[in-house]
Amino acid sequence: MSTQQLTAEAMALSLSERVSLAQNLWQSIDIDLADTDEHKAVSEAVRRDQELSSGAVVGRSHEEVMQAARRAIGCA
Repeated sequence: MSTQQLTAEAMALSLSERVSLAQNLWQSIDIDLADTDEHKAVSEAVRRDQELSSGAVVGRSHEEVMQAARRAIGCA
């Protein structure tokens, strides 16, 4: 089943079923991720916040990020 077909099937679920599916998918994401160093993660977040606050980098909207992600995985 293609991602497009799977998405269409998922969108046909009731709201409570979609919420449950979303929670299960979200929780599954970190299963295969390596443990992270919390201190490094916080330092990185602070650095990125400073870049955004200073104007050194320009942030993207949620929709822009989602469009880029869809293109990257071939769903756009």
